[in-house]
Amino acid sequence: MALNTSPTTMSRICMYTPSAEGGMAQYAWELLHALAAARPDHRFELVSGSDLEPQFKSAAYTVSAVLPPLRHRNEFRCRATWVASRLAHYPRREWAFLRWLKRRPDIDAVHFQEWTPWLAAPQIRRIQRMGKKVFFTVHNVVPHKYPLGVPKALMNRWIRNACLACDGLFVHTDPLAAQLSASLGEPHPPIQVVPHGVWTVRDNANGPTMRDRLSWKKLLFFGSIRRNKGLDVLLRAAEHLPGYQITIAGEPHEQQYYEEEILPLIAWLRTAGVSIDLRPRFTPDDQIPSLFAQHSAVMLPYTRDFVAQSGVIFMALAHEMPVVASEAGGLRDLFNNYRIGEIFHDHTPESLAAAVKSLHAAPDPAALLREIRQARQRFSWKAAANATLAGYARAGEGRSAANDCAAQTTPAL
Repeated sequence: MALNTSPTTMSRICMYTPSAEGGMAQYAWELLHALAAARPDHRFELVSGSDLEPQFKSAAYTVSAVLPPLRHRNEFRCRATWVASRLAHYPRREWAFLRWLKRRPDIDAVHFQEWTPWLAAPQIRRIQRMGKKVFFTVHNVVPHKYPLGVPKALMNRWIRNACLACDGLFVHTDPLAAQLSASLGEPHPPIQVVPHGVWTVRDNANGPTMRDRLSWKKLLFFGSIRRNKGLDVLLRAAEHLPGYQITIAGEPHEQQYYEEEILPLIAWLRTAGVSIDLRPRFTPDDQIPSLFAQHSAVMLPYTRDFVAQSGVIFMALAHEMPVVASEAGGLRDLFNNYRIGEIFHDHTPESLAAAVKSLHAAPDPAALLREIRQARQRFSWKAAANATLAGYARAGEGRSAANDCAAQTTPAL
């Protein structure tokens, strides 16, 4: 596909991130700051929802909060009206972006952090017909969940077609790059590995010492509640962890799993005397520092169905908090380089409980803290920005060298 732009002229890039809050908004904020610092001769711009929260705006780059806001589910009295609102929202949002983009001939490229799978491929082609390159960060090769009533094969085809239409793709780990390459087949756009950075902690208040943390025996499960996050395994491990407390802070994203498995387990454990603090809702960003400061370790009992990179682990590193994790989603590779907690191999309650006990019996908490700080330095947003810029440059190479389209990484600087 011949386009009018080239790597040498691609200096004005907009990042499309409709999310006005949460992890995706934070990701765009972090990456755009790093990109602006790495290439002050370029122009970077964020395109987001009109309800973008103030902490995700910046003077370091242009912010165009022009997209229609997504109404929250709790604003609707019944599921039918909520579904109808969602179905109308996404086409309206994409057309709003296209109208905005048509008025911006100065934009050389669009970098999608999010998209609507069933609308993405035709939208990408429209953007390319404007003479602009298109990139996408594939945060999850396989969706966390599929919309009700949409066959998996159809959703996967939408995603595959959209990815193949792009000029370049980004993933966070080598295993994800291999999985994406296999799912797309040859030839496909260049795939660049961009390491996920450690979140910036904006609250500079001093946290607890590592020794104090471990003495509390307070475990935190943070993030959306889905089956592939393995919360049920953590709860089943609680009977093997006398004296430990568990906090669950996350919004249920699979209601049947939450109501039929999680809630009964919590009720049974509470009856048995286990202390469980359930907070089944989105945690505002300004509450996260105090939440993390009150716990010993973050629990990541993800199942083998979880193949994405975990943003929660980088949040834990940002707050200098150890983790107990399974080997899913590339977590093993991180643990192979840095002992930032404990990893368990058998995905069983007994194995998880043993890892928790091993962490809290750490003979040298200071050494654990040193490893966490080394990991923080390694996974910098500067490295993410350099790898992203390398991916932009590779887009000019085309697709003829199919074997060269496999993952490439940029070393951390």
